[in-house]
Amino acid sequence: MNEICVNKLVSDTESGAQYLVLWVSSGNEYGYWYNLNGKFRIPDKFFLKDVSSAKYNRYEISDWVNTDLIRSENALTPIERQRREQTWKKIKEAVEYEPEIYESETRITILRMIAEENGIKPNGLYELLDKYWRFGKSKNAFIPNFSNCGGKGKVRSKRRITDKTDKYSKTLTDQDRINFETAVKRYYLNRNKMSFKSVYEKLLQDFYAVKLNESESEKLLKLLPPSERPSLRQFRYWYSRHKDIITEQKKRDGDSAFELSNRAVLGKSDFGLMGPGAQFQIDATVGDIYLVSQFDRSNLIGRPVMYFVIDAFSRMVTGMSIGLEGPSWAGAAGALANMAADKVAYCREYGVEIKENEWMCRHVPAALRCDRGEMISKNADNLANMLGIRVENAPPFRADLKGIIEQHFRTININSIALLPGSVKPDMTKRGGRDYRLDATLDIRQLTQIIIKCVLHYNNHHYMDYFEKNELMARDGVEAVPAKLWEWGIRNCSGELRSFPEEMVRLAVMPMDKATVTGKGIKFKGLFYSCDRAVRESWFEKARIKRTWQLNISYDPRDMAVIYAWDDNGKSYDICSLLDWNGKNAGKYLEEIIYEQQKEQLAAKELKVTETEAKINLNAEIEAIVAEAKAQNQGLPDKSKRERVSRIKENRRGERQSMRNVTEAETIEDIKPIDCPEEMSPTLKMIKQKLEERLKNE
Repeated sequence: MNEICVNKLVSDTESGAQYLVLWVSSGNEYGYWYNLNGKFRIPDKFFLKDVSSAKYNRYEISDWVNTDLIRSENALTPIERQRREQTWKKIKEAVEYEPEIYESETRITILRMIAEENGIKPNGLYELLDKYWRFGKSKNAFIPNFSNCGGKGKVRSKRRITDKTDKYSKTLTDQDRINFETAVKRYYLNRNKMSFKSVYEKLLQDFYAVKLNESESEKLLKLLPPSERPSLRQFRYWYSRHKDIITEQKKRDGDSAFELSNRAVLGKSDFGLMGPGAQFQIDATVGDIYLVSQFDRSNLIGRPVMYFVIDAFSRMVTGMSIGLEGPSWAGAAGALANMAADKVAYCREYGVEIKENEWMCRHVPAALRCDRGEMISKNADNLANMLGIRVENAPPFRADLKGIIEQHFRTININSIALLPGSVKPDMTKRGGRDYRLDATLDIRQLTQIIIKCVLHYNNHHYMDYFEKNELMARDGVEAVPAKLWEWGIRNCSGELRSFPEEMVRLAVMPMDKATVTGKGIKFKGLFYSCDRAVRESWFEKARIKRTWQLNISYDPRDMAVIYAWDDNGKSYDICSLLDWNGKNAGKYLEEIIYEQQKEQLAAKELKVTETEAKINLNAEIEAIVAEAKAQNQGLPDKSKRERVSRIKENRRGERQSMRNVTEAETIEDIKPIDCPEEMSPTLKMIKQKLEERLKNE
């Protein structure tokens, strides 16, 4: 992939400089990049034709990788999140002015305006911009690096950091918080634009002051002692935790000013020339087909859940995922990871061989439009924090806002799935109608192969007669086919596509959970894994000798062959593979594995019942034999203990010879006991009885 887009690394082989691309114009004429080796914190303007014409002898284009941005959201402490958000608010408005923020003259004006509004110095914003650009325009650039601070292992004396002015301030109560809310609504959230300190003074006047004695004056007020009134610092802190920035701006500046200064594409003059990557759409649908299990093809496992990601400009399918779990973040994560994956390698996993130009999408968009399901969860935070994707949630009951992807679902279900065995038929509910579920033939892997081929056909050959071309498209005669529109947009009007390493995108969207280190391996969902670090550091021996412990892990529900174990600070990870004796689960979906485990557990319960019944019958038979033996021993001649014990060897020898004679005899008359008492022993009586029964039957 040699096209120049945001977050591509351009290396100058002559000077050794490395430039990170920050922005590309809509017509691919020029852009701005940042010199990662330079001393100045200023982006430079470049022309794409200069780089493209010389890229084979001077410039090298590659993917940019920065592992510092790969931070698990669950591993961040509340302080780290708070510091990141505080820093981000300082420059959030500035970086939205693209490309004005990259020009020196307009940049100074923008930073001065924002510094004045936030009460800070403009020089501090340059440092933040430098870090933001150097880290690929990612919000995670502002996570404080506490692990590099201080001296590891050194003992420090504890000390409490206090503000001398607030030393005697009171402990806040529920009534104080009610007073804060009343003062803010009364004096701050209005068009008078009173300063926060003035609002604090009004708060004290209304709730924390008393009138002096009437003899002195009725108009003078006296503040309560410091231990009975809140401080300005406490008031500011409470408001920072509870304020609604949108409500604040609307109340203080008015609705018109809010819409003007907070529109989605503030400062962009080329919004009308939206190209590939400006907005992707993602949604899920339940496939109209029933599937069989990969483990046991006689088992029906229900209908699949299909996720697709589509570029709103070209209608190109840029990512997909077929799973068994209901619409959830796990399914969406699979499609988002596939969005930035190498499609040639992905198709090869399912036995489909393609060339790169048949499915060339492996980018991250500027914005992602979705519904209010999976994307309003905390799992979606990494899309904005690590990848810089703007998530746009559609209002409820507004499927028309995602009409492009909804149309694609209809195309897949009607033209492709409807022809497959096990597909849902409308007449099944009618009396006498055939149960189509019994026709199920395909497993989830085979269905994925079919859907991949359908997507390839759709991207490269589906003609959209309903597509409205703009003036430039009509002039160039571009065909209304998704792949043709994508290629045309890349050449003529794309400045929104972003490039991130595939593994970084996967880690940003994969669901997280806890795994347990045991003596048998790293246990997760009933599966056992191992990694080089675990073996090297003797994890399993320690877990067996001492006790087990838990790890934060990320996993791909579409293939449980590996999981990713994070270290304590969430900065690095180890790839853990299934143990050999668990290898049958490699390449299987998590839902299928859980289904198979539940089936085995149910079978085990049924076998336990059968085993218990057999054990009860065994006990009854043993008791019957014992009772028969006791009955046979009744009426025997009395003998002393000494007499019975003294002849054990002699009796044993005689019994053994008698049993040999019985084995060799053909009839009961052939039995010749040797060294036996005159009366036949109970054992010989039983043997005689059985032989008589056998002769009678013969």
